[in-house]
Formats: sequence, C-alpha cells, structure tokens
Amino acid sequence: MDKNELVDEESLPGWLGSSIYGELKNPDPGKGLTGSFKTYLRLVDDLGYTETLSRTGSKTVFPANDEAFARFFASETWPGVKRYEDLSAAQKKMLLYSSMLDNALLIGMLSNTSSSTGVVQGRALKHATSTSVIDTVTSYQTLPAVLAAYGENNPNWTRFQKGVAVVSDATKPMLVHFTREYMLNNSITTAGSNNDFSLITGGDYKEGDAYIFGERVLAQDVTCQNGYIHQVQNVITPPGNMAQVLKKTPNLSLFSHMLDRFAVPVFNQKVTNDYADWYNSQKAIGAIPADQMAPDSIFEVRYQSRLSQGNAAFDKDVNGADVINEYLLNLDPGWNEFYVAPTQSGQPETFLTDLAVAFAPEDEALIKYFTEDEGKSIIDTYGSLPNTKENLKRNLDDVPMNILAKFISNMLRTSFAAAVPSKFNSIVDDAKDLMGITLDDIKKKDDNSYDIKIANNGVIYTTNKVFGPKAYVVVSAPALFNKEMHMINWIIQNQTFNNAFALGLDFYAYLLTTSSNYALFLPTDKAFDAYYLDPASLIKRNGQLIGSPYVYHYYYSPTSKSGIGVSRWKYDIQTGVASDSVIFEIEGAANQTNWPVVKSHLSDIVQYNTVVLKDGEVLGNNKYYKTKHGGTVIVDMNNKTVVSGNQINGVMPVSNITEEYIQKNGRSYSVDRLIHGPTKSVYGVLSEKPQFSEFFELCNGFDDDILDWAGISKSKDPQTGIYAVDRYKVFYNPNQRNAKKGCIDLNVKFFNSYNYTVFAPNNEAMKFAYEHGLPKWETVNELYVKFAEQEEETDDAIEAKKEVRAMVEAIKAFTRYHFQNTSVYVDNEVETGNFITFFVNDNSISQELSISGGNGQIIIRDATDERKVISASTGLVNEMTREFEFVMENTSKASYASSSSFAVVHELTKPLSYNKAVDYSKGSTEVSASKNHK
Repeated sequence: MDKNELVDEESLPGWLGSSIYGELKNPDPGKGLTGSFKTYLRLVDDLGYTETLSRTGSKTVFPANDEAFARFFASETWPGVKRYEDLSAAQKKMLLYSSMLDNALLIGMLSNTSSSTGVVQGRALKHATSTSVIDTVTSYQTLPAVLAAYGENNPNWTRFQKGVAVVSDATKPMLVHFTREYMLNNSITTAGSNNDFSLITGGDYKEGDAYIFGERVLAQDVTCQNGYIHQVQNVITPPGNMAQVLKKTPNLSLFSHMLDRFAVPVFNQKVTNDYADWYNSQKAIGAIPADQMAPDSIFEVRYQSRLSQGNAAFDKDVNGADVINEYLLNLDPGWNEFYVAPTQSGQPETFLTDLAVAFAPEDEALIKYFTEDEGKSIIDTYGSLPNTKENLKRNLDDVPMNILAKFISNMLRTSFAAAVPSKFNSIVDDAKDLMGITLDDIKKKDDNSYDIKIANNGVIYTTNKVFGPKAYVVVSAPALFNKEMHMINWIIQNQTFNNAFALGLDFYAYLLTTSSNYALFLPTDKAFDAYYLDPASLIKRNGQLIGSPYVYHYYYSPTSKSGIGVSRWKYDIQTGVASDSVIFEIEGAANQTNWPVVKSHLSDIVQYNTVVLKDGEVLGNNKYYKTKHGGTVIVDMNNKTVVSGNQINGVMPVSNITEEYIQKNGRSYSVDRLIHGPTKSVYGVLSEKPQFSEFFELCNGFDDDILDWAGISKSKDPQTGIYAVDRYKVFYNPNQRNAKKGCIDLNVKFFNSYNYTVFAPNNEAMKFAYEHGLPKWETVNELYVKFAEQEEETDDAIEAKKEVRAMVEAIKAFTRYHFQNTSVYVDNEVETGNFITFFVNDNSISQELSISGGNGQIIIRDATDERKVISASTGLVNEMTREFEFVMENTSKASYASSSSFAVVHELTKPLSYNKAVDYSKGSTEVSASKNHK
C-alpha cells in the first residue's frame, strides 16, 4: 500500500482501528478516548489536513476534546480568542501542528533514541512537531513595532525603518514530553512532597503517566492505521522557545530585555524562498487577498552565544563581523532544537535529549539588585541616567555586552535533567561554587504553585532573587567593569576552547576561586601603551647584545577577529626610546607563526600581576612577594609602587599603584605601568659581580674533554639520548643540544621552570672552602694536561683519572649544594622549612637546608647545624634573576620564550657544608681527592 493511499477500512483487521481522522470522528470509549473531537477536526478540515489524516502514513497526534477547547476559549489563553471563529489562520496552524508529530510513536517509545549499539530508552525529552518554520513568521510593520519587540536602543534592529518579517528560530519547534522512562533514567523524582515532576508540571504523577508540556495524557496509544492518538487533558498551546516565553511574561520583562541585546536578525534565504512558494500557491487559488504582499526578505532571530544551532557558536554581529568569545552568552535561548553534543563515544548527536534552563529573576528582584545591591556599581558606572527603578531598563542598555553576558550566562544552564529542584543543591555558578538555589528562591503564583514555565527548548524558573556571577565580586571584577582596563580584561577572560587566539590559561576561572586570597595588579590600557620588553630580543654573545631589543605594544581592538592589536618597536635600552614600529599580524596566515609570541608575552604579563597570599593576608607587611609563575615583585604600600627586576635596574619605568579595590577573594590594584621582571640570568650576575669570581669560575669550569677523560662520557647515550657530562654542568646553552632552542647567555642546567635560591659564596668564603679541601679546576687541569696526551695509559694515568673523577665529584657536590629549590627572600617574614638542594648523595637522596629567619635576615643551617646568617649587612641579598629557554628562528634570533625559571642570589661570607666534618674534598662518593701524583 502506498504511504499516501486512502485507507480502505474493510480490507484491514479490526484491531488496527480506523485512520486517525476516522477514530477522532467516531471516538471509541473502549479505547480510552473520552468526549468528542469536533473542534480539533474542524482545525484539521480548515487547514486542508483531512485527507492526510485519513491516509496511511506515520503520524502521532495529541488532541484535546471539545470540553477542553471550551475551557481554552473561556479562559482567553490567547487574548481576544473567545470562540473558534476568533482564531486566525496562523493560530489554527499553531494549535494543530504543535500537537502533531511526523512519525508514529507509542508513549513508551517517546523516550527512545538510537545509538551505535541500538535503541536506548530514557534519553529523549522532546520531538520535533509538524509545525513548519514559515508558519511562525511574524511581521512588524513599522520601526517602532520592531523596537518595541527588541529594544528601543538596540542597534541590531534600527535599520528596519519600514518594519521586518522574522522567525524566532529557523529550526523546528519542539514538543516536550515527560515520560516514566525519561524521569527514571535521569533521576527526576516523581513521588513525595515537592517531587520534581509535580513542581515542574503542576500535576501529581501516577505510574505510567505521561505529560505533554504540562498537560496530562488521558488516553495513550490509541492505535490507528496511520499512526497513534494520545488524548491530552487540555489544549496544547505551543509555548514558544525560552526567548519567546520570556518576552511575553510581564514580570520577566527586564531579563528578557537584557537577553534581546544579544538578538541579531540574520537573513534566511531558505525561509524566504519557502514562504514565497507557499504565498504564490495560496494566491493562485485565491486564498490570499490580491493586495496582500509577501515579504521580500525574512530574517531569523539568532542570539549571540557559544552554543547555538548545530551545537556551534553563533559569533557574528549584525554586519557579519566576528564577535569575540567574551561577548557571547553561554547558550542560545531562542534555539528550538537546543541540545549539547554528547561527550561519550557511541552516543549520537541528537536534539531529543535535553532542555536548557533559565533561572530568570523577576523584575522586582532585578531592580533591587541593580539599584541597591551588588549590581549597583555597574549601573552607577555605565548608566546614562540616574540609577532609579524608572530608569533601569534604559540604563541596562548602556552596560557593555561582555559584562551583561557574564550576568545572564550565570543564570542559564545547559541541562534540565541536572537542574531539577531535587538537584538544586548541586548546581554551581561561574566559579564552580555551589550556587545556593533553594525552592524558597522560586517565585510562587497566586494559586501557591511555583512559577515554572516549560518552553519548547527549556524550562524557566522565575526567581525572587538574583544569582549574580562571582565574576562581579572577585579580584578580576574591576578589570571587567573599568572602562580603561580593556586589555588586561581581555587577557583574563581569554578562553582556550575552540579559540585560535587562546592563551591556554583560562585565567578567569583561576581568579574566580573564592577560597583563595589574591593580590591582583591590573595595568590600565595606558600601561600597555608603555610597552612590554621582549626577552627573546635580548640574546647575548660574549656579554653583548647581538641584535636590536624590541618592545611590543598591545591594545584592545574589539572590531578585530582576535579582539586585540599588536605592534612591535625597536627599543633603545639606554634612552628608553621606541622607534620604527611595524604591525605584528596575528590573524589569518600569520597566526601560526606570530601567535605563540603573543601568547608568551601576555601569559607572562598576567602571571606577573598575580600574587597568592595567605588567608587574611594583605600587602604591606613584607616587601617581596612571589607571583603566580614563581617570579617576585617588590611592593611598597607606603609609596604605592610595585616593581620587579628590570624596573629595579632602571631598564623600565616603575609601576605606580593608583587605586585599590577590596573584593571577595582578595584585593585588586590599578597600576599605571606594566610590571617587568628581570632578564639577567644567574650566569650574568655571577660573572659580573667581582665578589663571586671564584665561585663563578668553579661553576663554569666543567669541561667536556676533561670529564670525558675522567670517565664521564661526552657522547650521546644511544638508549637514553642523554649526555653524561650534562649531569655535571652548572651552566649550559640549550642550543648546544638542540638547534631550535636557545637562551640569553647561559642557563643553569638543572633549573626546570620553577623558582630557586642561589647561595653564592664570595671570594673569602671560597678561600675557606679551598683551605678545607675543595679542589680547584687548576689542579684538575694540571693532571689532565699531564696524563691525557700519553700514548699508553700508565698506572699513574689510571690513578690520575680516578683522582680527577673524585675532584669533579667534589666540585659538583659543592656547587650544587649552594643551589636550592624554592626562592627565599630576606624580608620581614621569611618562608621557612627544609628545602632540597641539587646535591644528591650516594644513596640518591637530595640533601636539604633548613631555612628560618625574618626581620631582615635569613638563617641557614647546613649539615654542620651551624647558623649562617644572611642580611643586607653581610653582602648582596635578594638579587633577582630569570632564565629563559627560547624557541629559535635561527642560531642568533629567538622567536619567543617557551619556558623560564626564576632565582634569587644571596651572598655568603662562609660556604655551606654538606658534611659535618666540613671536608670539601669528598663529593657524592667516598673517594678522597687529596692524593699526590708524580
């Protein structure tokens, strides 16, 4: 039988029943149908659907009987519709097609979805209705009508001087159903006081019940030759999507108004063509008045969001230009087919499986929030009118979209199943803290039921309070709100997912942690105008720069695809003058090459501006504070300044603190210059300071040929890829082993992207060490020169090798014992404890130093347990250093820093001892280094 062939009642078995039309025309109470369905069939007849529902095929209908329609008309659910004759053609279509599915489904099948392993029960929550998108076209005839719908000051809509025709969404409107299988599978409660089902639908659940939106199915699974009938208790009136429901709810007008600032009209060619085809066919048969014209263009309303049609972002403005991620909602409230793509393999992407959720504050709650509570400062800052209840709607139009996006997104959720009332206590906010929603926060209606609305793509909880985002109250908030901090705010808000301009930090999430206590320095846009000194341009050879230093200017550029702009300038370190600027492209083909440079710079900036303090601590008691990535800043709260290495050295200007903000998880400080860390390495400090000449020579004396002769191979191990000599060296250039890596001069070999302390013995201290058995490279070299060139290896040569090896081990032990993991500064309060050094004994145990102190001193206890005191009066202290590992373009030009380590150097007047005997002749082995040779 053909799908569209008329049903032959006499040729089919009696148990199968009649067609859908036939069953509704002559309802059989024995099958569960109650009452008559004349009004529903009148809709069918008027819309020319009689023959369709009389043929074979696959349809599912959810009709209400005539008594239900009588209640519908009496209640004036639709204003002005008191009887059937008051229905417009569009309203008739909405009533019929919204209660119909284009496939045949039993109630027990509604929750089924397909997967790679077969049918899965309990996953589906909605199905696409028979409604055509062109049946939802709304025409606004004048510009005032357009702006009344989408905001008087909404620039996305002001171009429609002669009105516009729109569809709220170009995807199919959905029918939402609550079935036993779905609720059981998703742990949605149906029994007991305040169970989820009763709170959401307003009805009591009985075993086997199913609800369509909020309407109970009275008669299930009436089998027909062309589908199924499921009679519902009341007329199904299509609610529309969440955006539509909010728009027509008077006490949610402010929330809807804020949402509509993200509403963008997008021309839809397909809908326009489909409507034109329908219009022409209707006009040809005289169904449309001759003077009624079809719109030449129909626009689809899209909401700028990270999750929209096709499970992709809609990130375009009204002109088709890109909108950066920070300015997007977390989901599109107008997307009829809303769904989230599954994360588990084997689960197909389907729009059937879930709904969005909105916790929408009523107008009174929003008025209080923005005129009296946490949101008051936002309106005070941005509103063009006095901050009053009467002016709030207009003032909300002045709030920047990125600020508004965070506010709204905190109250939108992507899973209904995870946000039913029984799970309110597990819902988290933008900081991943518990949101604290309770039933008391949901507004009650006059009948004492909770104000919960079911849209075709989501559920709306009307709340009597505002759940503002943590982003409004944490240390990053001043950057979000301040009109002069766009650049640092862009860095903080940058997100990694699906972003060609990602920094890989997601710093916004880090700073949302309310259990931490931060000090956050926020450079103004003018601070970025003073440039960032690029460490990759400071490579030296023989102590001299081999190229021109560069500085970079970063600035906010909201109209660009990335949201920022970059220029590079040559920089004279002596005069501080920048010149010869060029645009540093980061979009298009240049992104792959240049973005890593930008990523390195901006990541460094934001981490240098972040200090994690102890609980309850504020800046001021100490002078030195460690930053997020291990660097250090000097903070002077009396003079309101913050500086680091290159500012201390006078290479870059001082950062002045211009304003302080007390926030929920710490304090923020506006600064007028970027913080610039050190670019001088440990090698640079030790080689330039004359008091360290002996210790520098000792650290720098590990020679490949000597070590190789002593049995420490300089060749690459074919199994491990390691050079044994590298395990002994203090300084090295990574370029020696990898042509794609480099550094400024030489790095400490055993540093690894952390922070460290170097206790550097001065020359007097080194004299003491030599007197107590520490070998000199001079002695090592003498033995090497004497025996290395012998043609035959004599017994003395073998002994000499052993002695050289022992001396090398002793030097290695001595040098590495003076390098400590974790940087500790001389200050009012000192980080105390036992800290490991880089000296490892014969048992492979890293040896420790005990550090205590305070009040301007560091007290060290080594293996002798003798107190060694470091202070400003004993010599050089708190010398900041930093070592970079660069990605190299060629042997003399670096691209960017891929990693770095920080270290502080303190001068020692007496060397540290790793054994109680203060015998420096012994290293990591027990071999003596004092034997004489002929």
